[in-house]
Amino acid sequence: MQHREWNPKAFFKKISPPVQSLLEAHFGLTLVRDRTRPPAEQAYHAWKALPEPEQRALETKLLPVNDLCSAHARPYLDSLAQRLWGCAQPELLLQSRGWPVHDLALRLFVDEPQLFLATHQRYAVDTMDHFHEYRGRYAVQLHASAGAKERLRDAMAEHFRCQAGSARCQVEDYHADDKLALFIYHEDAVTAHDTFDDSGLVVPLWIRPVVRIAAVYYPESCTLLVKAPRKREREKLRDLFAEIVVGDPGFFEDAATTPKFSFAALADPRFAFATHPADGIESVGVTWMRVRPPHAGVCRLTLEFETNLTLVEVRQAMLQHGIRLDETCVDGVHLQFAFAEGKGRARLRTVSLANPNSTNLKDTPRDRVIRRYLQEWHIDASRSDFALAVPAVQAAARG
Repeated sequence: MQHREWNPKAFFKKISPPVQSLLEAHFGLTLVRDRTRPPAEQAYHAWKALPEPEQRALETKLLPVNDLCSAHARPYLDSLAQRLWGCAQPELLLQSRGWPVHDLALRLFVDEPQLFLATHQRYAVDTMDHFHEYRGRYAVQLHASAGAKERLRDAMAEHFRCQAGSARCQVEDYHADDKLALFIYHEDAVTAHDTFDDSGLVVPLWIRPVVRIAAVYYPESCTLLVKAPRKREREKLRDLFAEIVVGDPGFFEDAATTPKFSFAALADPRFAFATHPADGIESVGVTWMRVRPPHAGVCRLTLEFETNLTLVEVRQAMLQHGIRLDETCVDGVHLQFAFAEGKGRARLRTVSLANPNSTNLKDTPRDRVIRRYLQEWHIDASRSDFALAVPAVQAAARG
């Protein structure tokens, strides 16, 4: 994942002295604090006084901790705390509920580094967004074997050699009960970055930046999510996933002929964004829409709406601009979900859906609720009633 910005001054300021001591013991450090400085800044300045190579090496190890020091990651940390301390140290678990997120993340990292890194990996997968989604034609449970990953790496390396002139490529996988994720790291085209030479002059430094693309498969809905900046990489990874991991080159439906989303419900005067009170959704509204108007010479229009409009008011506003909302004219929408839990903008989640198959949905608890409603409203046309059979092609995936 792309790491959160590392700001050591803010990081150490938010860690309590007892947890700072645990961190020092974990790394075998003795931070020499200047007691003449403000107490909140002493650990930071002691850290900056370390030799730079040692400081950089330790900061690299702390990047995953920094990534999980956020309100969004708190449920993942609480779940890990329950797993580690629920039976063995229930009093510690109870105390941890009141700890700041920085203290909790560091304490878990110090206690169980490997389990912490596994939690970080799951968080990285769940919070990825801006995917293109592809539906499978039948249900299948998958596992990426070592042989499959090697074949995928070689095929993607050949693709990048032809596209960007570099063949260095690495494949990593992540398995969970509800998903299989594959990450492909590769060198992109040569890019110039400014730097200073020995004479103090600004000169270009030509490097190949490392780019990560990803494919995440969800067996429950038989859906593959692909994250890559360019269409050719997205489709190449989709096709190789079908051929190598599934063992069936024709496994995925063609999104161009079978779009992922249907916006027909928005044009139905009987439709409403019905939700269950138990899910804590206070309202759902359309805030943005991209349409194909019936006017010659105009390819597409984008419309932005006030957040408090009902669907009836949205349709009326469109009519005033000469556009009748029907099931064929909409290419994409933004839906804003207002949740009861949270304050300010933390209550809101704006979901972007665009045909044929683009979305910013993640795999967070809120987004899972939203995905379920999109299927109930028939906006997401993905099937959700697959019986997870084990077809013959699964044998190929194990090879």
